Amino acid sequence: MFNDSYYVKRDLAMIPYLKIQKQSLPYHTERSFLSAVNHSAKEHGFTGRFANLRFLMVRTKDHWLQVFSRIIPYNGIRVKMQKMRGVKIGKGVHIGPMVTIDDVYPYFVRIGEGSSIAGQNFILTHTKPLKYHQEVSEAFVAPVVIGKHVWVAINVVILPGVTIGEGSIIAAGSVVTKSIPPFVFAAGIPAEVKKDIAPKLRNNYDEKEFLSILEKRKLEFGF
Repeated sequence: MFNDSYYVKRDLAMIPYLKIQKQSLPYHTERSFLSAVNHSAKEHGFTGRFANLRFLMVRTKDHWLQVFSRIIPYNGIRVKMQKMRGVKIGKGVHIGPMVTIDDVYPYFVRIGEGSSIAGQNFILTHTKPLKYHQEVSEAFVAPVVIGKHVWVAINVVILPGVTIGEGSIIAAGSVVTKSIPPFVFAAGIPAEVKKDIAPKLRNNYDEKEFLSILEKRKLEFGF
């Protein structure tokens, strides 16, 4: 029997998923096609009969959903296609054209309700450096969480393990390498907090909810 915390029902079969938490990955080593499929199927948790074939079918389907979601001119269809890949998306989310959500671990991404991903963005959940660089850079997969009512402007890159707090704005062209607090304007490479915009967002919340978010921000980020 499948454990619900590791598996979800997708299409007509139970497809194994990694647990949604940061975990190490093997470093990249170039392989032949068949060897790569066999290695990747095991890495993604596919076992049993026709494991390689089942992995290849899911991987191919997810790839083409990604390709078409990038160019289709309708937000509703783009959102639906990304949901079909396993991305968790809240109500009222806008995903612009040419948005790439991790091609291998899309189900590690969560986008909160009312958020906007403007276009030409990359949201990455994993990094696999060459084995040659194993003493220099870590190989891992980690969740990316985009909170409610976040505005990610055009050409922003979001790296693995990042959380962007509720109501924040990420300026165009930024590279987000670490978590961003709620209610701030952040910009740059790497993205840094440039301005606290909480006072201008206050009218969107009742007093209790607003103060609760600020209290959590202070505990986690110090302001």
